[in-house]
Amino acid sequence: MSARWAAALVLGFALALAMPATALAAEGDKAASADDGAAAPKESVELVCKTTLAGVRGWQSTDGGKLAGRKSGSAAVTALRIAYKGTVDGSIKYQTYQATGGWSDYVAANKTSGTKRAANPIQALRVKLTGDVADRYNVYYRANLVGYGWTGWGKNGQAVGARKLASVRGYQVKLVKKGKKAPGSAKNRYFSKGAASAEVFYAQGGKTRTQLTRALNKAKGANSGLKAFGGKYNFNSKAGKKLKAAIKNLGRYKLSFTMIDLKTGCGISYNPTKVLYIASSIKGPYVAAINKYRAGSVGAGTRATMSSTIKVSSNEGYSSLRRRFGHGIMKKMMNYCGISEKEMTSTRNYPYMSSRTLAKLWVGTYWSYYRETNTRSAWARGLYAHPWNSFIDRGLSTPTRSKPGWYPGGGYNVQNDGGVVLSSDGHYVVAVMSSACGQYGKLANLVRAIDGVHAD
Repeated sequence: MSARWAAALVLGFALALAMPATALAAEGDKAASADDGAAAPKESVELVCKTTLAGVRGWQSTDGGKLAGRKSGSAAVTALRIAYKGTVDGSIKYQTYQATGGWSDYVAANKTSGTKRAANPIQALRVKLTGDVADRYNVYYRANLVGYGWTGWGKNGQAVGARKLASVRGYQVKLVKKGKKAPGSAKNRYFSKGAASAEVFYAQGGKTRTQLTRALNKAKGANSGLKAFGGKYNFNSKAGKKLKAAIKNLGRYKLSFTMIDLKTGCGISYNPTKVLYIASSIKGPYVAAINKYRAGSVGAGTRATMSSTIKVSSNEGYSSLRRRFGHGIMKKMMNYCGISEKEMTSTRNYPYMSSRTLAKLWVGTYWSYYRETNTRSAWARGLYAHPWNSFIDRGLSTPTRSKPGWYPGGGYNVQNDGGVVLSSDGHYVVAVMSSACGQYGKLANLVRAIDGVHAD
């Protein structure tokens, strides 16, 4: 070793001895800190959902956040499992509402909730986190319901689904760090039969029965002429001019009509609160009331009487039904439709009313046959296809369900019709009351013109 190298080593050793202890400690801390940072594991939280569907063999596995099950069809979820893994301590638990068993107990992660039986599908669920992960994350989840679609998002143990209303066919579960935004709206996350939320479920994204009644109340005036409600319409359009011409063609008669779209609540009316004799048009809502409130009392003989009352407007059949079932079910139907005794009298077999009131009755009739249904609804609503003397049925090629009423002379002299039009442009209720007895062609032309405005 040269003298120069030896001197350098001695100098370096001396400098090291002279360096402050704090500087040495700081350098050591930096190195230790770098080592600690490299070794720190990245935080991760993951879910895996396993699902069984009616009619499908085995379990389907889906990563958290993705669709588990399906979002179309009628195959319902019959059982599910949710597993948690992550660097954050804690776990997950969940419970399900089953069609014939009610709410299950909560089960731990990766345990089965549900029966795996097609006859006992899952209708709702609740999910919770436990331990440290519950302090740092929210668990969000939603359900896709048969006949409805997606619910809103629930979180941290809230119920999601449709108790006693519909089966779950798919669902999503997501973990979201606290302080971060929810994956979507919570609106309409849970429906329960018998509760106010059931009406929203039956509306299927449109207006509820109560909202439709309120919309109809905006149609006012016994001599108000042609008006729109719930929105605006240009009656100088091509369709509007045809409607005005159809009304003019009936100018010598008393005339009142009300039409309302069952999804939007928008409609048009002409003298909607003008009061006329209802005649046999009342039979339609009355038979609907029997099906809604006394379906269990309807045997083969009563079904035959209901059929003749609607299809050929049998007065004897209607009187027989009134004697057997009374006025009480009509009162219930009026309450269901938001109708007061001032608008019509429940104890009269053939009351006076306005086209607006008849439209309300048909909103309730439609709702009972197509939304809040029972085992006889499909049969009963079929009675209203092509009834005798319906100018609604005559005027339209679109499927309709209606019940006309007419009475020539005797101080009444009316030709009425009310029903639902199952249009591809959207289902709607139309009620027409007039003194144009026997004027089927002119009234059918009026209905076609109303349909044209609805489609416009």
